[in-house]
Amino acid sequence: MGSSEVTSLSSRVKITPTMLKWARERVGLDYANTAQKIGVKPEVIQSWESGESAPTFRQLEKLSKTLHVPLGYLFLSQPPQTVSAIPDFRSLPHSRPGRFSPDLEAVLNDARRKQAWLREWRIEESVAPLDFVGKFSLEDPPELIAENIRSTLNLPSPTAYRLKNWQEHLRRLVEHAEKTGIVVIRNGVVLSDNHRPLNLEEFRGFNLRDEYAPLVFINAQDSIAGQIFTLAHELAHLWIGEEGISNPFTVENPIHLPEIERFCNRIAAELLVPKQVFLKKWDLHDQSIPAVLNSAQQFAEEFRVSPLVILLRAYELDALDEPTFRATYQEAFRNLQRVNDQKKGGGNFFATWQARNSKTLVSEIFSALQQGRALYLESARLLNTNIATLEKAFARYKQGRL
Repeated sequence: MGSSEVTSLSSRVKITPTMLKWARERVGLDYANTAQKIGVKPEVIQSWESGESAPTFRQLEKLSKTLHVPLGYLFLSQPPQTVSAIPDFRSLPHSRPGRFSPDLEAVLNDARRKQAWLREWRIEESVAPLDFVGKFSLEDPPELIAENIRSTLNLPSPTAYRLKNWQEHLRRLVEHAEKTGIVVIRNGVVLSDNHRPLNLEEFRGFNLRDEYAPLVFINAQDSIAGQIFTLAHELAHLWIGEEGISNPFTVENPIHLPEIERFCNRIAAELLVPKQVFLKKWDLHDQSIPAVLNSAQQFAEEFRVSPLVILLRAYELDALDEPTFRATYQEAFRNLQRVNDQKKGGGNFFATWQARNSKTLVSEIFSALQQGRALYLESARLLNTNIATLEKAFARYKQGRL
């Protein structure tokens, strides 16, 4: 952009109209919403996209921030080619194949960046590759895979044994997974931006396969019970060596999912609600919707999972016929839409910060800092924070308080 195009903050800036349209549609904003955020009328946005007029430099800066694109993108002749971190788009229920929101793109690329650093670090440290990644296939029994996950992570059966609530169950699963070497990131916003919540309808989680640094991302906008199942589901993906983005529960098609998703659901259900334990307890003669829902809720409280998991488990084990399952599942789904047990906001800052970056990853980055083998600026960027916050967290780590 030359001086003839921008001579002052009030000057009009000649952008590429088609790029503005691309950027606006990419984030799913209409003319009215975009105009409201920029502080102009909708017809002004239309005139910029038609090329009849152009924004000022200050308006251009607002556009860049609102549309989540680098300012320079609006001067390109065509949209840049973006390479997704995951080539498999199989389970995005409301998106066209191969098209992610800017928010999902951001967290995918951030996860890849973290994974790349950790892989290199562990190789330098002569850490052995993790043999459970891709150890099984779709040809193996789900029960066998679930048992291997349980034994590898040193988990009891059922996994919620003697736990008081769902939060303790999730905490146990995350801690045991991370002790095994799996990076588990729980975040409900884009990186560290609390003004950009992740869309739960787009995805509940994803996994990135790597024999040195396997990674699971959990959308923390979900309920605690939802996060528990998503983690178990993504672990199943790692054990069969299949990367992917997951949304395991939708009311539209709870049982008619792609084969691999349904297979991973079976593994996750067996891990959390073992078949033998479940069948010994499930003895329901009254198949009315209220009775089934009541029983599902009681089982959910015992196994510290969602009632949806219990209903799906009962159906897969032939303890519910399909019509009863569909009716009770849809009712339970509606109930969960009304009551979300996820606590929003609050909590310990550093605990939240660790969860957003993975306790395992933070620990290994700080180990590299202690040895003088990592730079503060590089580490701060990896952990999506500034150097001042990094130094405070590092001090707590050295004191054993992190």
